[in-house]
Amino acid sequence: MNFKEKLMSFFKRIKDWFVGLGKKIRHFVLKLFKKDTGEEEEKNSVSKHYLTGKEARAIAKANNKEMRRLEKAKRRKVAPAEYTTQMKDDGNILEIEDLHTFFFTDQGVVKAVNGVSFEVPMNSTVGVVGESGCGKSVTSMSVMRLLQGPSGQIVSGSIRFKAIDFKKDAAGKLVPIYEYDEDGNIVYEQATDKKGRPVFDKEGKPVMAPKQKKDENGIGLYEKEEKVFDIAKMPMQAMYQLRGRQMSMVFQEPMTSLNPVFTIGNQLDEVTLIHVPDATKEFAKKRSIDMLNLVGIAMPERVYASFPHELSGGMRQRVMIAMALACEPRLIIADEPTTALDVTIQAQILELFNDLKRKINGSILLITHDLGVIAEMADYVVVMYAGKIIERGTASEIFHNPCHPYTQGLQKSKPTMDSSTDKLFNIPGNVPNPINMPDNCYFKERCSQCIKKCSGEYPHMVKISPTHYVACHLYDAEGKQEN
Repeated sequence: MNFKEKLMSFFKRIKDWFVGLGKKIRHFVLKLFKKDTGEEEEKNSVSKHYLTGKEARAIAKANNKEMRRLEKAKRRKVAPAEYTTQMKDDGNILEIEDLHTFFFTDQGVVKAVNGVSFEVPMNSTVGVVGESGCGKSVTSMSVMRLLQGPSGQIVSGSIRFKAIDFKKDAAGKLVPIYEYDEDGNIVYEQATDKKGRPVFDKEGKPVMAPKQKKDENGIGLYEKEEKVFDIAKMPMQAMYQLRGRQMSMVFQEPMTSLNPVFTIGNQLDEVTLIHVPDATKEFAKKRSIDMLNLVGIAMPERVYASFPHELSGGMRQRVMIAMALACEPRLIIADEPTTALDVTIQAQILELFNDLKRKINGSILLITHDLGVIAEMADYVVVMYAGKIIERGTASEIFHNPCHPYTQGLQKSKPTMDSSTDKLFNIPGNVPNPINMPDNCYFKERCSQCIKKCSGEYPHMVKISPTHYVACHLYDAEGKQEN
């Protein structure tokens, strides 16, 4: 054996010694901090938190395929009959059934809304509550079809909305409402062009046209009909006829919702000019100022000519409400409209919502994490946790008889004047990873009333009363609490 071979053998023995030492140290550390943990369990533990390159590429490939399919479905041109449906209950204006809204990320699919079902009755306020990240805002964005694509998509489910839409003829044009005389015949008048000038034929005789009925502002009236649309199946182009005119949204932060380079008047006028047929600029301005008056803004003409940065937070929120009400929608979605406001302005905004609901004869979907706001405003309450509804019922039932431990925890965490403790109650633990949700109850690890049954399948909704439902293993199929 020459010197080179001896040297290589020496280094090999040193290498083997260090490898063996490393294994012994690793085994000692695992034994010290992980009792009864084998090699396979260690590999599984690592795989729960880290993705290999192969797994990441597989996830990206599957996500891209699904996102392309869903994006193509949103851009398709289909007949209205494909997304026209019927309400299960004519007393509702909105019915959400088994809604699944997912976000396709590099780490996997985030099931932000996972099987949500509830209704919004006509002329009522439904409050959606839950801690941050439970899926409240994603549900509202799904109803408005404002999800950030292509990663955010409505995968399945139904969102039925009862709308009062303009009636159209076979050519797709709006059907005017004409004036009739005492004998039931249509009244005719001389036709005019777009600039209001009289129209004559080739012989110089005036061209006669049916006289259209007009409102007090001189805007022509058109026939309307009630239709029910499945928003989840509507192409994006068809959604434009609903957003703003049939349903509108008041966002959480008005400063980021208003365009900083346009005046308040420009942004308010745009809503009327787009959604009201035959609307003129003069009519749009008059209506905008009327809306500013309606929401309680002093000196509306001055606010009309102002930019968003020249107004206070409360004023900007009132402008957003005025914009949402400009076309008298049937449904208003308010996504935490009072979060950025102080207590005094918050009370004024809530009172304004109550007054406006009575004036426009509409419904409100109120999304907030403030139980005090819900208690004051809502007729019905929906409690969400980790993308699912865990309890729903009337406001009285939810506040006086909360059944789910999570709902009870939310109410305990609210500060009260007669509280005898120095610290606020908090629900221990964290929400499970939305990418790898467990098969059992999502609240199991944080629940103080957990039973053996909670380790089984996810609990189904059980009926406590005709209007009160809860998803919890503490109650049997008949809605009675198990001992």
